[in-house]
Amino acid sequence: MIWESRAFQSRAFRLSWHVLNFFIPRLFDWRVSGRAHVPHNGVFLVAANHIALLDPPYAGACLPRECGYLAKRELFANPFLRWLIEAHNAVPIRRGGWDTAAFRHVKRKLARGIPVMVFPEGTRSRGDRFLAAKPGLGLLAIKLGMPILPMYIDGTQRRLADLLLRRQPLVCRIGTMIPVGAVREFSDDKDGYQSLSDYTMERIGRLRDGTEAAG
Repeated sequence: MIWESRAFQSRAFRLSWHVLNFFIPRLFDWRVSGRAHVPHNGVFLVAANHIALLDPPYAGACLPRECGYLAKRELFANPFLRWLIEAHNAVPIRRGGWDTAAFRHVKRKLARGIPVMVFPEGTRSRGDRFLAAKPGLGLLAIKLGMPILPMYIDGTQRRLADLLLRRQPLVCRIGTMIPVGAVREFSDDKDGYQSLSDYTMERIGRLRDGTEAAG
């Protein structure tokens, strides 16, 4: 299950990934499916629902390889937090409107062979009812010609006691890739960006509902 350490470029990410993959299955009822859908090589965008502050490290631990994240710019104001999240490949993004700097940062991560995780809802929904998708995911995928890997996560919003006592599971279901060919069927304009983001959230919803098998 654990791929070779040299697959990780960031020492901090490698350490955190191995620590989480050691402790999570021993402490919680961890149910991860679909890891076989994650390519060993190549880059793509990971799209996951967003329910809690712990989603980025948790979702990253569920992937069998290093990834980057889009994080709201406000998190980078604190020097220690900025150092911590940048060490784990976080990229700052200004919410609302086009962010040229964030686009360049994402391109650099992808150029280094690091997939980037995006939360299409833009903020936390705090439950199973998804928020409306923002067009940012679709814009990135279409402009950069990137496939999209849908991921559904659940449990990070639960009470720690419920998780530790295994009354509630920690869940991650990774779906099949939305290939570049399918991404290119969406128009390179606002309507296309929104439609692709909506379609991706629909795919994540199928993983949640069990109508799309994670494998």
